[in-house]
Amino acid sequence: MRYVEFKVLKEAEARIQHAEDIIFWEGSAGAMRVLQSLRNMAKDDHKNVTLKWDGSPALIFGRDENGQFIFTDKGGFTAVKTDGRAKSPDQLKDILLSRSGGKLRDDPGRIAFADKMGTIFSLYEKAVPKDYRGYFKGDLLYYTTPEVKDGHYTFTPQTVTYNIDTKGDLGKRIGQSITGIVIHREVDDKGNEGPFTNNNIFRGKEVFVVPSVTTVAPVEVDTTVLDNATAVVKQNAQGLDAMLDKPSLSAKQLTDLPKIFYAYINSKVDTGLDNLGGDFSKWLQTAKISEKKKANVLAYIKEHMDHYKAMWNIVTAIMQAKDDIIAKFDGQGGDVKQSIGDQPGGEGYVLADPQGDIKLVPRKTFSAANRAVER
Repeated sequence: MRYVEFKVLKEAEARIQHAEDIIFWEGSAGAMRVLQSLRNMAKDDHKNVTLKWDGSPALIFGRDENGQFIFTDKGGFTAVKTDGRAKSPDQLKDILLSRSGGKLRDDPGRIAFADKMGTIFSLYEKAVPKDYRGYFKGDLLYYTTPEVKDGHYTFTPQTVTYNIDTKGDLGKRIGQSITGIVIHREVDDKGNEGPFTNNNIFRGKEVFVVPSVTTVAPVEVDTTVLDNATAVVKQNAQGLDAMLDKPSLSAKQLTDLPKIFYAYINSKVDTGLDNLGGDFSKWLQTAKISEKKKANVLAYIKEHMDHYKAMWNIVTAIMQAKDDIIAKFDGQGGDVKQSIGDQPGGEGYVLADPQGDIKLVPRKTFSAANRAVER
């Protein structure tokens, strides 16, 4: 059983939102923004769509204000009670083996992980110029040069397996490297994040900072689904915005209602994404929130029942159109082939948008497989 916990709710704020979830935070305007963005995938806007790499672990590395090289994972960088910002391979291994009070210090899997992290420490240190100040945040794709199978470099950082033609530009660069990473953000010493702009500063070829991989061409979109969803948004815009109005939610002590909707739809990945909204009240009973809050949520939904149902109809339609677009992008070919187990497909894509990036992830396949992994 999964519960609505602080960690899950904070995750909803911190990450790029799924296309179908944006309505929770932006109301009818957000839904219209997403629907138009999906419609534009039949035009040149596909050039704003990049592959979403399924890397692991999440790394932060760079140099502090004194030029000291730091290499750690996300947990180490933000550690409060201990110093998690490793300055040497041995310190990094000790930090990783000391987690959870050292309970996993003798675990073979944990030892192997710490050793691999220690092995790549010096490679990243050499790649970051000594006069650089600041850090990079990204997801590791491989520790060592991937093996070649049938003319393709093959590696599985986490859930998705990647096959990249050795003869392509991307494959040639992988072949020159030892370790690869996809970098998402730059970070200052206090943890404040900004866009990744210093992509050309890295030295040598041993560390391959993988460039953005864009989609190949426009795709045909299901305009019927999009048109129907657009009509529902227009018909219910005023009611949807009233239901999701922040001052109204605050007055009812329900400012976290969008996050609760997010946690609910995430839980549906485990049980099947049908009947969205229909079993929300049943799910709510498992949520780790107070009985008073549960009653508050249900009473509020009852006040807005028609528009609550409309919201989930819109969410369902957006997900349907999005999944169809993802499948078509996956089928275009290109340098990167992805699979989950024996099924084609990957983590999806990210659509760059001036009003806020949009995540196009196939929840029925990738999210389900990813959540099923024990970590």
